[in-house]
Amino acid sequence: MGATLGGVIVYYLVFIAVAFFLGAVIGNSADVLALLLGLVAWLAVFKGAFHTSWLGAIGIVVIAWLFLLVLDFFLIAAFNVNFPRFFPF
Repeated sequence: MGATLGGVIVYYLVFIAVAFFLGAVIGNSADVLALLLGLVAWLAVFKGAFHTSWLGAIGIVVIAWLFLLVLDFFLIAAFNVNFPRFFPF
């Protein structure tokens, strides 16, 4: 549970820092770079927390995204409630 919370916190901190500081320098393309660096930071947290390889961390993240997507569809269908839009797709 700590890896999930830590991963999300690191992702948002990296995303906000890169988008804010580089946004003034390179403009809107800083958001794409911030997204990529945030995902790499999230993978690094999962890699360290679960003592796995980079490919294993990618697998964990993909399964987590799929689980969250299915849970989101279920909550929309059952209660008309959904998660905020933070999916990269």
